[in-house]
Amino acid sequence: MPRERTYLRYQLYRSMARKLASTTLARLPDEQEQTGPVGLDLSRVRFEAIDAQALDAYEQWEDAHFSWNEVVEWKAKEPLALDIAIWFDEALCGLCFANPNNSRQRLRIVRLEGRPGEAHPLKSRIATLAMIAIDQYAQIIGSQYIEVQEPLEGAISIYQQLGFEFDSKGRLVIVVESLVS
Repeated sequence: MPRERTYLRYQLYRSMARKLASTTLARLPDEQEQTGPVGLDLSRVRFEAIDAQALDAYEQWEDAHFSWNEVVEWKAKEPLALDIAIWFDEALCGLCFANPNNSRQRLRIVRLEGRPGEAHPLKSRIATLAMIAIDQYAQIIGSQYIEVQEPLEGAISIYQQLGFEFDSKGRLVIVVESLVS
């Protein structure tokens, strides 16, 4: 019974983090596209759980770096983990899986990937968008740090642009505080 209550509590926390991320995004002004005067309608972005629909859409990705099918098993084993599917209308644009350590003081980004290959409306924005939900979740569960677990060499500069730094133990981390206003 206690394990079930923990699972339900964290299911609520995950849902709250995704909803707060959407609310935060809705308060931001629409982005101006680099290529012209038409703005990107941020109200069309959705943060959802990685479910069967997201995995079906992921299967259409070409040259994905990670195998996201494993997340289903991870979610079953890690009731405190956060999973995020980032959609723009009906297009799956990014996926993320983050898991707190046992003390919940550190929330680790295990995997984060934007749709590779073809252009999509959220290209080059997935890490920033995921961090909105990750930060919300870290605040809800009381984490002090967000850590990138085994960052890919090519992604380190992207995380650093978001404010991550290497700590004295060589971990790529950022202090949890409201990363978004």
